[in-house]
Amino acid sequence: MALTPLDIKNKSFANKMRGYNPDEVDEFLDQVIEDYEEAIRKNRELEKSLKHAEEKLTYFNELKDALNQSIIVAQDTADKLKDSATRESEVTVTSAKAEANTILTEAKATAEKTILEANQKAESILKHAEDQTSQLAYETDALKKKTREFHRNLSLLLESQLEAIKSGEWDELLKPFSSYMDDSHSNVQRILSKNNAEETEETNEENSEEVVDTSVEDGHTKAIELDEIK
Repeated sequence: MALTPLDIKNKSFANKMRGYNPDEVDEFLDQVIEDYEEAIRKNRELEKSLKHAEEKLTYFNELKDALNQSIIVAQDTADKLKDSATRESEVTVTSAKAEANTILTEAKATAEKTILEANQKAESILKHAEDQTSQLAYETDALKKKTREFHRNLSLLLESQLEAIKSGEWDELLKPFSSYMDDSHSNVQRILSKNNAEETEETNEENSEEVVDTSVEDGHTKAIELDEIK
């Protein structure tokens, strides 16, 4: 059984001749008790610290085992995910290549068809334009021929009319009536001169009115043209 401070304190010794001084022995025992209690207290603290350290060590060992297990599981999962991702990427790449080839083939076919149709349409438009150009050229030549013929006929007609106007019959027909009178018809000549003066005045007035009407009509026509332009 371990010795306690109380055991030391209650320890008694028998008296003997020429023995130790009891006071010194008691003082020493008190010191021993105090040191022994301090040693026990430190021992208990050390035991407590040791227990706490052992508990921590146990916790960390368990944590280490759990972490090692988690690392193993994570590594295994990562390897599986890597393998799965690799397989999926290979499948995706293969599928993408196949789809790209299909799209490329369809695009080439569509492009060739579009180009062919565009060429055919362009040829058709060009042929139609050439036909229209030929027809227009033909119609233009025909119209020019008709125009030249009309111009020639009109020139001939105007020349014939001009020759008829320049003939002496018109000069004779347009002579004033007074020119046919001699001095014996002075009264008649005076009346004719008066009538000719009145006719000349009326003619001048009519010409003035025609000029005014023409100016008004021209102004009205210009106003209409301006409205149409706006």
